Amino acid sequence: MYVDGTEATRPWHDDPPSVGAVLVSHNGARWLPQVLASFSDMTYAPSHWRVVDVASTDGSADLLRDSFGADRITYAPSGTGFGDAVRLALRDMPETDWIWLLHDDASVLPGTLSGLLDTATSAPDIGAVGPKIREWPSLRRLLEVGLTVTGTGARETGLETGEPDAGQHDRPRDVLAVNTAGMLVRRDVWLELDGLDPELPMYFDDIDFGWRLARAGYRTVTAPAAVIFHAESTRRGTRPRTAGDVPPWERRRAALHTQLANTPMPRFLWQYVRLFFGSLLRVIGLIIGKDPEAASDELLAVRSAYVHPVRLARARRRRARTARRPQREIRDLFAPFWLPYQHGLDVVRHTVTSLVKPEAVATVGRRSTVVEQAPDDAVDLDDGPSLLVRRPWFTVVLVLVVLSVLAGRGLLSGGLNGGALPPAPDTAGGWWQLLFERSHDVGLPSTSLPPLFALPLAVVSTPVWFAPGLVVTAFMVFAVPLAALTAHRLGRLLSPHRGPRIVWAVSYGLIVLATGAVSDGRIGTVVALIILPIVVNTAWQLAVRPGWQLGLRLGIWIALAAAFAPISLVLGLGALVVLALTGRRAGRALVIALGAAIVLLGPWLVQRAARPWRMWWEAGYPLPGAATIQDVVLGRTGEGHVPGWLSVGLIVLAVLALVPRSTRTGVQLAWIGALLGLGVALAGTLVTYSTPAGPADIVPWVGVPTALWLGGLATAVLLAVPAASSWPRPALAAGVVAALLLPVGAGVVWVVQGSGDPLDDERPDTVPVYLAERPGSTLVLTGSVQDGVDYRVVTGEGPFLGQEALTPSASDTSRLSATVRRLLAQSAGEDVQALSSFGIDAIYAPRADDELARRIDAAAYLSPSGSDEPGSRVWTVTGDPEREQVSAPLWHVLLTGLQVLAWLIAIVLTLPVRRRTGPASVTTEEDTTA
Repeated sequence: MYVDGTEATRPWHDDPPSVGAVLVSHNGARWLPQVLASFSDMTYAPSHWRVVDVASTDGSADLLRDSFGADRITYAPSGTGFGDAVRLALRDMPETDWIWLLHDDASVLPGTLSGLLDTATSAPDIGAVGPKIREWPSLRRLLEVGLTVTGTGARETGLETGEPDAGQHDRPRDVLAVNTAGMLVRRDVWLELDGLDPELPMYFDDIDFGWRLARAGYRTVTAPAAVIFHAESTRRGTRPRTAGDVPPWERRRAALHTQLANTPMPRFLWQYVRLFFGSLLRVIGLIIGKDPEAASDELLAVRSAYVHPVRLARARRRRARTARRPQREIRDLFAPFWLPYQHGLDVVRHTVTSLVKPEAVATVGRRSTVVEQAPDDAVDLDDGPSLLVRRPWFTVVLVLVVLSVLAGRGLLSGGLNGGALPPAPDTAGGWWQLLFERSHDVGLPSTSLPPLFALPLAVVSTPVWFAPGLVVTAFMVFAVPLAALTAHRLGRLLSPHRGPRIVWAVSYGLIVLATGAVSDGRIGTVVALIILPIVVNTAWQLAVRPGWQLGLRLGIWIALAAAFAPISLVLGLGALVVLALTGRRAGRALVIALGAAIVLLGPWLVQRAARPWRMWWEAGYPLPGAATIQDVVLGRTGEGHVPGWLSVGLIVLAVLALVPRSTRTGVQLAWIGALLGLGVALAGTLVTYSTPAGPADIVPWVGVPTALWLGGLATAVLLAVPAASSWPRPALAAGVVAALLLPVGAGVVWVVQGSGDPLDDERPDTVPVYLAERPGSTLVLTGSVQDGVDYRVVTGEGPFLGQEALTPSASDTSRLSATVRRLLAQSAGEDVQALSSFGIDAIYAPRADDELARRIDAAAYLSPSGSDEPGSRVWTVTGDPEREQVSAPLWHVLLTGLQVLAWLIAIVLTLPVRRRTGPASVTTEEDTTA
């Protein structure tokens, strides 16, 4: 031991123990010169040396012969594991008190062996001792100071990644195991346990040995005073591979074998099942994480570990013969039970980070973020540039978020509805149930296929399971910053000029607002316009670098936008035609994009394509639009939104952008996109559509193509900025004012008027509360006998977002319509009983017409009831409602499952592939020496 930096008297010096050192080498010529040199300067050297060379092809054997002599070397065939190599060495070496195991990529210090013996001889029950292992070549970072294992078979060191050695682990402590690189083990303990398990030729042999040693009643202790430097060449893939080396999946197989062979009953049964299904979950996670090689390794490891039960039974019997200590007495040597779950959260966090900001992941731990400066050149951060100068886009986003909160005042409770927006379900399970249930209770029972937009809403809202309305609130209240963020990412491809790019991105975000989509509750338009810049971004990349992955990714984004606003598919098809006409070699990728969008939309597309004009029906209630041709040209969607004259300056600038020749090509492409949006929007003002169980002749809402029209004009102006820089100052100033007119004006209207009206954050009172709590449905009647009566059937508090797209069967709708007509015409009791067969147990008239109320009062089997709203009337049906139970065919559920699977497969295929790095599988001697 060492006290205050000086060497104290070592008790074992009076009777030094004999130590036999075993060095195992395999293609270690890269490290052996330094390793062998470190052996020549030890304060206490081993009594005997034995070296085993395992079929090296890189000159390692020559280095070993020159250093130790031919009589100390044993040659082992290719494929010999570390434990078997040690057995060969001990067979030819005299008996010693201790065995010191060494690797060919681990160098020692002069006092390494002395430090190991200091700890090893301090107590009679110590069976093995391990050194402090530092990283080679950094020499300061810690790799291991003892080992343990988690319940899922993960090797655990207890150290932070890259943790430097500052003396924080310099006290000896009991551990489960130590690395075989530098392990000092008693010869009698080694023989009693029969050495390392031959079933573990390379990995987890140290943990398995330490586990068996602890169960046998011995201790494994760390000796921090002893230090070695380990290159970890096998784990890092820097060691040349040759035929006979273990396959890549051996590491995981060894982990499973170690757990299953050493875990005692009855926990073994739980571990056996847990590791099997846990491994299958790992396979799924690796596939989703686009690491197919690791997923394949996991499957091969599971197969190898589980298809040999006899071999596993023999291994367990061998361990049972030496186990004299119950598992509960050594449980403190294992990792905490919660550690695997922490690792899982770390993996999820890393995956999300790599998807959202991949550039951050690529540089972690690889590059210094601090620029070295001389002391005289120190910079006073307080006197540096402001945040606005250093991070202008970050500052703009923060301002947009603050303005969104200000404009969305009163809308942040997480329960938005109003206009075209129904409320969210009570939990995210409502959307999942909507996807997979065979019968939908939407007043009248429905067996129609669920809307596709319920799938992304269900996925995104799952983390906030009990408050899915937060997702809707995030889209609606923060629509401007979200759209600006996606636009700015596209702007990086369009323009290198930061200032105009930021103004363009903010303008696009405010264009989304200017359409009135937020205040009218048009969530379909909002989501589609947030996605639109991503679609253009992907299409741009596809035009520059054609490939099937980009084509598939483009199809995914088009399908996602079309799920919320089906008219986006028409616009997407137009964009694909434009790409095809540019002459780029992207024909196959465009076909993939089109095919992927159609397949992913699936039945949702078929339902809309059956009535083409129904493509205008977005997510939410099919409320009519009110845009005229003049409104569309000025970028408006109707009355009550941003004034149309604000966009006049943008139109004029976009026309002027066509003049400069230097930027005309890009500007023309932007105009093509703008005219595509204008054409579709104008067509929308000339047609009408109807829903299966709703009003006919609905005028379409043209928010998506109108926003594309304005966004294309703004893009044309952005692309012409380099040419406009040569304009005279007065003309340039006028151009800047005209460009800022729309975003500034829309921003002022946004903040002053707010994002509400008719959007609200309170659950709508579709029916009185006491009616919503009744077991049956409520027939809601509006209008008058003279002008016509509309009806709808409401279950509970009314439909949530997604249920408005479900329709009951045509026969039920027809029968109910006939029943209501007869009830209002003749007031027959049979018609009231017919209502009960539909599950209806109450009638509610929010604004009851006198003649309507008189006719219903005359009907038998109806009892007038009180109402908490002035001017409204309520009647309850006598008797219990008896709704007919219907169920959709099983293939509906299977089709939905296949569609979900198709989305998962498509997303996985577009993720970046992680490939195993390392040297070639076989390296010849000529390759190495060259």
